[in-house]
Amino acid sequence: MTPVPAGAEVAPCDVCEALAAQRDAAREAGRTGEVGDCERELSEHGRHVRECAP
Repeated sequence: MTPVPAGAEVAPCDVCEALAAQRDAAREAGRTGEVGDCERELSEHGRHVRECAP
């Protein structure tokens, strides 16, 4: 893995994009519990994958 320079923007990975799309759909449908679940998953994913920007 290549380290990302401080301050550099990183494109989201496929996992981030899928979780964000799921979160947005849940938000539009008013499923607040699912929105929170997606937010937690995005946060956890970002902690495990340093190069990812959720």
